[in-house]
Amino acid sequence: MYGFGFECPWALILIIVLPLFIYLERYFGVKKRVKGAKFSRIQLLEKAVAQTTDYKRKTFIILFILAVLTGVMATARPYVSMEVPVSPVKLMLVFDTSISMEGADMEPNRLAAARDAAVEFIKKAPDSIRIGLEYFYGSSYVAVAPTDDHEKVISSLSELVITDLYPGTAIGSAIDAAVNILSIDRKKNNRLVIILLTDGESNQGMLPLNAAKIAKSEKVKIFTIGIGSRQGAFVRGGYLAALDEGTLMEIANITGGKYFRAKSKNDFRNIYKELRTSAFSLEKQKVEITAFLSGISLLLFLFVVYFGISVFRPVF
Repeated sequence: MYGFGFECPWALILIIVLPLFIYLERYFGVKKRVKGAKFSRIQLLEKAVAQTTDYKRKTFIILFILAVLTGVMATARPYVSMEVPVSPVKLMLVFDTSISMEGADMEPNRLAAARDAAVEFIKKAPDSIRIGLEYFYGSSYVAVAPTDDHEKVISSLSELVITDLYPGTAIGSAIDAAVNILSIDRKKNNRLVIILLTDGESNQGMLPLNAAKIAKSEKVKIFTIGIGSRQGAFVRGGYLAALDEGTLMEIANITGGKYFRAKSKNDFRNIYKELRTSAFSLEKQKVEITAFLSGISLLLFLFVVYFGISVFRPVF
């Protein structure tokens, strides 16, 4: 998230220069009749004023206004605030691709709702965060190792469709694989995070709570997201896809993370907003842009001088 502000907002009062300029420009600039006593060559002056093109005058006024605006803003010491992680973050997005994700209790289905929300989340993540992607069903595989190339992760997620779903749900094994990936090239101050999305209960592989204990020993926080409505959804073969919320809550508790429940696409958006703070541990950092705006103002004033000479050129 980005913000904008001023270190010295009181300096913006200098903006009163603009209405004063507009008044003076109208008072002196649009006169077509000048008192003869003030000019020895009145005919030449009138000819020069008449030949002044309208677009040059308008351009001069616009450039002057922009130059003053940027100059005043630079005087007020503007800054841009942005959210950056307190410490380097490596994150694994562990995504359930079991058959139950085809459930239609979300529009258009669980897979599409979870996928689209995850893509939106990654797009808004700070560039410095390294994000990896793992898919799991009866087994698991790492699609993208943690990287700061977020487009690579988004590309993989965007291609995920219903035909990519398979039987089985191995939550414990998926957690264990993600912990192993995060531990590679680990630095002392790294913050290691797993975001686990699932709509089912583990029925294969390592026990989820055992995997959570391993994650805790490696100082990996797990944030779990349970997907689907309370009543569940029937999928191919007449199977009712149910969610094991108790296990997901315990996984989060063991590792110091948090459990969330997503029953709609809008729930996903709200969850990811909260995760930006809780998972990334973001803080706001100010970057002053006074020099940048000062440069723009100077450049605009040079154009003002050029057009000023063109519009109000000497006639004597």
